[in-house]
Amino acid sequence: MRIFHRLAFDGYVNGTANQYSDPALTMMLGSADQLAIGGYTTQVSGTTPTLTVQVEHSFDNVRWQNRNTTAEVNGQALSTSAETPFGGDDGDPTVRPRLEFVRLRIALGGTSPAGQVRVWVTGHDQGEG
Repeated sequence: MRIFHRLAFDGYVNGTANQYSDPALTMMLGSADQLAIGGYTTQVSGTTPTLTVQVEHSFDNVRWQNRNTTAEVNGQALSTSAETPFGGDDGDPTVRPRLEFVRLRIALGGTSPAGQVRVWVTGHDQGEG
C-alpha cells in the first residue's frame, strides 16, 4: 500500500559533488517499508554525464551508510539533448530492514556534468501478512 509520494529533490546540479534530499524528509522516508525512486533530468551538459541516486540510512541522523551495496540508480547515462527518465527501488525490506532515518544521495558523474534533476520518492507499506 502506498503511504506517501513526495518530491525529494529538485535542483540544478553543477559538478560532481554529492547533493542530498531535503533533511526534513528523513523521518518520513524512514517510515516506509520500501522506497520507489523515480524522476528525470533535463538541460544536461558535460561529457558522458551520468546520474547516481543512493539510499542512505542512519540510526541517529548523523552517521550515514548506504542501504544497499549498489546504488538504486547506478551511474545511469544521461542525454544532453532530451529528458532522461530514471527509476529504481531499495529492495526487499524483509531481507534487510531499514534504519529509522533515510535520505537520498544524488550525484552526477562524467566530465563537467551539470543539469536539472528532479527525484520523487514513493513509500510503500508491506502491511500485515
